[in-house]
Amino acid sequence: MRKFSFPLARVLDWRRTQAGIEEMKLSRLQTELRDLEARIAHARQEQADSERDLLQSGCMTGASLAALDSFKRSVAAECARLEALAGGARKRIAQQLEAVAARRRDARLLEKLGQKKLERWKEGHAREIEQQAEQAHISRRHRLS
Repeated sequence: MRKFSFPLARVLDWRRTQAGIEEMKLSRLQTELRDLEARIAHARQEQADSERDLLQSGCMTGASLAALDSFKRSVAAECARLEALAGGARKRIAQQLEAVAARRRDARLLEKLGQKKLERWKEGHAREIEQQAEQAHISRRHRLS
């Protein structure tokens, strides 16, 4: 009997490669989102630290309060900008998740097809071995008779 071969093996490899590429893109987008969220947290922490430092200094002048207010507005604007970027990143992540799922589905479809073909080949192979054994048995019986 012939050796098992799956004619779509190269296509399956290609589909797996595509899935891997899409997963790398997703990973890059997730890293981008984590970086944006870290920058937002850092900006908010700097604002809180500045407020705490001013309160602990005990020296609140009009100029220092105005500077703190200006800094708070600057941080709020920066956080709003970063939040908008993070929102866009979340949308791109959702789209990329769909692309990853589609590529994985394509690969799984071919994997299942390959498994079914392998099972049919094994059944055929077992039948062929059984037929050969039966023929050998019949041949021996004829020689012994």
